[in-house]
Amino acid sequence: MIQLLLKLSSSAVVLLFLASPGIKAGGTIDLNSNNAGNARATVSSNADKILELKSPKIREGLLAPKRRQPAQNMPAAGNSESAAVSPLKVMTYNIHHCKGMDGKISIERIADVIRRSDADIVGLQEVDRYFFRSNFRHQVKQIASKLGYNFAFGANLGVAPFGYGNAVVSRYPIISDRNIALPGKLEPRGALKTTIRLNNGFDLAFIVTHLGLSTSDREQQVNAIIDSLKGMYKGVIIAGDFNARIESPEFSKLHEFLNDGYQQVSPKNEGNTFGKHRIDFIWLSPDLKAISYSTMSSDASDHLPVIVDVRPVN
Repeated sequence: MIQLLLKLSSSAVVLLFLASPGIKAGGTIDLNSNNAGNARATVSSNADKILELKSPKIREGLLAPKRRQPAQNMPAAGNSESAAVSPLKVMTYNIHHCKGMDGKISIERIADVIRRSDADIVGLQEVDRYFFRSNFRHQVKQIASKLGYNFAFGANLGVAPFGYGNAVVSRYPIISDRNIALPGKLEPRGALKTTIRLNNGFDLAFIVTHLGLSTSDREQQVNAIIDSLKGMYKGVIIAGDFNARIESPEFSKLHEFLNDGYQQVSPKNEGNTFGKHRIDFIWLSPDLKAISYSTMSSDASDHLPVIVDVRPVN
């Protein structure tokens, strides 16, 4: 009993930390700058709310079944053979813990955006699990349930069972998942690395991430993600909120091994995803190509989702 109380007490401290008005949990920077002081605060300041253990939603959270453990023999990335990816629609979406431009939390709105896009695989950022600011919901679990999809979640902040981080929802089975802690001096960041088995039996390496608020942090984080591939650059997609524009120097290593889906297609629209900036990306290994790129207009989050149709290179 004492251990449980201590665990709940430390969890409440983390939650209050995230709810403080001066603390930022996953937002956007003064682009291409080392100055994180201009970061946009995206966390609600509802610190006056109290964690009630008698709440049914809290009981549901504490008693919820745990996610399965990822397989220990997960491949470093993709396949060593040439990609045999079937036509695939991929999305990246910073959902701002399901908080829309009207300030309201709605899991259904986010699920509806994904449903209307008809995306097969979606990388999500700024996802809450059992946080009071988002009504103690396991957000990605509920989004996946509404879509009939599989899901994986990687927490970068919070004490279990609470969490805040990245997630994947997929029409296809997620056969393994592993959350990689990324280096950096500011807010803890991670890359959720999944292996997704497509209908034709091909194992796709799909990685979702949300990079940091300073150039130096992002450079280290990009290097760590590339290093995690261990030289295997086939059948790989990296999606996420990179908190920087494409001309940023931290992208140089990504350009060596992967292709920006937007630049492959060169659409007429500017592809902006956050205000007047394009900071949300889908990167493809050389054996894959984007044949279309689009964003969806929606007020369900402060970012717009990016959708790319992917085909194998002939």
